[in-house]
Amino acid sequence: MDLEAAWGAGQHQEGLAWCLERLCQTPVSDPLLLRYALEFALELGQENALFLQFPDLTHSQHPEVQALLSRIAWQRGQLSQALELAQQAYQQSPCFLTAYTLATAAVLRSPHEAGRWLREALRQAEAAGQPQRAVQAAAALALLEVTLGAYAQAEVWAAWGLRVAESIGLKHPSLRNTLHMAWGYAQILGGRLEVLPPLEIKHPDALLAQGDFLLALGQAEAALEAYATVDDQLPPIRARRLPILAREVRALLGLGRLEEALVLGLEAKVLGAETLDTFGDWGELAYLLPFSLLNPSEAVEPLAELLGRFLRRPSAPRAAMTALYLAKAYLSLGLEAKARTTLAEALWALEGLSAEGRAFLAGPAAFFQEVLALLEPAPKLRLHFLGGETVWLEGAPLQLTLRHREILVALVLNPAGLSAEQLALRVWGEGSRPEVAKAEVRRLRQQLPLVSRPYRLSGRVWADFVTLRERLLQGNLEGALALYGGPLLPGSEAPIVIEAREELSLLLKKTLLSQSAIQPAFELAMQEEDPEFWEALLNQLHPDDPRRVLLQTRLKRFWSAE
Repeated sequence: MDLEAAWGAGQHQEGLAWCLERLCQTPVSDPLLLRYALEFALELGQENALFLQFPDLTHSQHPEVQALLSRIAWQRGQLSQALELAQQAYQQSPCFLTAYTLATAAVLRSPHEAGRWLREALRQAEAAGQPQRAVQAAAALALLEVTLGAYAQAEVWAAWGLRVAESIGLKHPSLRNTLHMAWGYAQILGGRLEVLPPLEIKHPDALLAQGDFLLALGQAEAALEAYATVDDQLPPIRARRLPILAREVRALLGLGRLEEALVLGLEAKVLGAETLDTFGDWGELAYLLPFSLLNPSEAVEPLAELLGRFLRRPSAPRAAMTALYLAKAYLSLGLEAKARTTLAEALWALEGLSAEGRAFLAGPAAFFQEVLALLEPAPKLRLHFLGGETVWLEGAPLQLTLRHREILVALVLNPAGLSAEQLALRVWGEGSRPEVAKAEVRRLRQQLPLVSRPYRLSGRVWADFVTLRERLLQGNLEGALALYGGPLLPGSEAPIVIEAREELSLLLKKTLLSQSAIQPAFELAMQEEDPEFWEALLNQLHPDDPRRVLLQTRLKRFWSAE
């Protein structure tokens, strides 16, 4: 049997039976058979039965088996163990499964780090000729982009994954569910969901998503029923139950059943105590939403603390929801200035939301009318150039050449405007001709509103690299890390881009070191060739810190190559 094909075809029961038959016939278990037996069992929810039959499986040193054991630890809420197993598995065998599992385990540490591991998993799948695994990576990337508030990118990944799935005839039910779920969330938050995505609702995660979609369509009673059904189906593990309770609270608020919501929210808060932060935060959120409506004066301080945690991680939908409720609490206390400040701090999480997305997260628009009126008008032009190259004009994505994106960087960094000669020097460099710059601006003007004499952008513009610099200069490292996705236009060699990229990199490293932000500094160090930064970071690490070995190894390799 082609076990990989059986996995993609959704033939999990048949695949598990085939593996077990052969495992029982041999005195020494084949690691590959054990790996697929465990993956099939996971799909079927039968991993405990497999462990009873093969107790040594839990101690396997096979990297891909370890990766699957990491996934089980994750599902059981044993997140530190999950991360340790995933790291060990990838170090032993860099492949799709180990990279994908490491992304799953690393998401709580850093969503951006998780994204990098998912892209590595996608690369491994494509290199190995495994399109079904490429679909799996695309589905996870789509959901991650939703978490980061990049709803258009989430929709792109989901649509691409669905297209590949159709082209190869992928039948894997939970994987198709994930793609439709990601597409649905992107539609809810960034656009408008008009119909329910096709889901196999026998899977708990799909039923949970269907509840969200029903809530977005204004069917709060049906959503509440779906959430309650999932709550009954899942094992009583706190880490799995807390997000469900938070959703039930939100549905009850939509139905105006405030007292019931508060009782359920208190249950979630109690259950969330002493769990990992991300799950405890679900419990705190479930409690504070109804509590802020009943007792805003006592709710504002814990809501503000919770918002800070969601902005640090980051979690765009939860940050937006918390900010809306906190702003409403401030307004009810007559503190409009604090409400405005709250919305400004969470602007990155709020501005990508459609009106329907805001209503889904917080409640009917009429209920939050005063809060929404405080939000500044959305920028006409939005530039996301840190680690990516996305341009938005009035809420619609715009396809531009690299040269045009470089021109935009020059104009944003010089808001008073540039002459053709100044623009040419900044974008093309020494020896450039103004006529070339004029010709490119004429082409760019067909897509964007530009003003001449001097060249400048019209209307309100937001650029992630400008906001990043502002936050770093203010010492707002948490806000900067929430925004930073990578270097400015990494493929550009335009003088102005190189200068701005290096300035941002130096400023970020200086801020990380000055605030002793060891883990994010280490993650950045692993991405860049900067021996001075490595040495500076080594000086801050404890002598017993295992990360020293990696940094010292990279330094030795660098100086040997030199």
